[in-house]
Amino acid sequence: MNAEIIVIGNEVLSGYIVDTNSSFLSSELLKLGIEVTRKIVIPDRKDEILKSLQEGMRRTDITILTGGLGPTHDDITKKSVSSFLKRRLVLNENILLKVKDHFRKKGVDMPQVNTSQALIPQGATVLNNPVGTAPGLLFEEEDGIIILLPGVPAEMKAIFNKSVRPYLEKKNRGNFILSQTIHTTGISESVLFERLKDIETAETIAFLPFFTGVDIRVTTEAATLEDARDKLLKITDSLIDRIDDFYYGSNDETLERIIGILLSMRRKTLSVAESCTAGLFMKRITDVPGSSNYFRGGVVSYSNDSKIKLLNVKAKDIKQKGSVSSEVAEAMANGVKKLLDSDYGVSITGIAGPTGETENKPIGLVYIAIADREKTYSKVYHFTGTREIIREQSVQAALDLLRRRLLGI
Repeated sequence: MNAEIIVIGNEVLSGYIVDTNSSFLSSELLKLGIEVTRKIVIPDRKDEILKSLQEGMRRTDITILTGGLGPTHDDITKKSVSSFLKRRLVLNENILLKVKDHFRKKGVDMPQVNTSQALIPQGATVLNNPVGTAPGLLFEEEDGIIILLPGVPAEMKAIFNKSVRPYLEKKNRGNFILSQTIHTTGISESVLFERLKDIETAETIAFLPFFTGVDIRVTTEAATLEDARDKLLKITDSLIDRIDDFYYGSNDETLERIIGILLSMRRKTLSVAESCTAGLFMKRITDVPGSSNYFRGGVVSYSNDSKIKLLNVKAKDIKQKGSVSSEVAEAMANGVKKLLDSDYGVSITGIAGPTGETENKPIGLVYIAIADREKTYSKVYHFTGTREIIREQSVQAALDLLRRRLLGI
């Protein structure tokens, strides 16, 4: 089976809202063995919806529309599809009660305009919305399947996972398609390609570079789920072996999550001192639920005075070597480790730009240090990009340096 995705909304077309719905749907449909052959974004106009729907029905088995199911004047998707199918809109009392109940729980009266969300085209299968008021709709027609989903990402995902996925699993009888994303950091896309280019099933591998690392997307297809899993495991094992210690996780695994697991396994604690990154490292660490079990806290020592007073950095080191130096980075890591009595102390100090560079210290120069019970050491990095990108790269590098230390690499 194949599918086409039509994203509806003036705000998406103008760039005011970023379309994440089609990316989610494409990824999930692929897992079900359904190929997405086209994705388009169109405005909230009836003629555009009718034209796109007609083309989608002609080309593919499934046409999915997202957006335009709300109660306001520009939400015309349902009316347009009803017109396309030549169906009348009828009031669904069950949906109306659900919408009223939604507002009652919020302690407000339902606006009259929300009654329109209970108007359903005849012959539609209603897909319950567990997190909002606009239901999804499904039509089984002779020419194919039409699915209408809300534009709000949380609502769209909830309906897809609860109703659309089980429906399509039963409908689709094609091959099983499985994929896995392998995460790497500290190695460039070109070097990765050189390491992996002679792997047999290279056509199933896609390189996805980011400024914090390169992801490798591996996709396999087979007649049975077991065969697809076996193929995927064989390829990913081979890739990971070639990538070696630049690999840190797969799919939803993040560096901060891996570090949390390693610290928890070793019953060790962590603290951090940040200068140029201003708390971004701490945010990454505390994004992981349960991080309070191993993360003691941190210090944003942005000024030289704070480095001296809070972290016991020597004033003469700052004067002689500068605040962006290996000496200061190591003193910061030791200082925060002692201050918060942790097993590991991590520090980051650098020049994120666009100001602050000198003849000997350019924008992007960053020192990262790690102190533990055995030793203290630092590493120098030279990053490029905007202020934001340099900060993100610095945090990623610090997390990876800590991961390597915890693994003894």
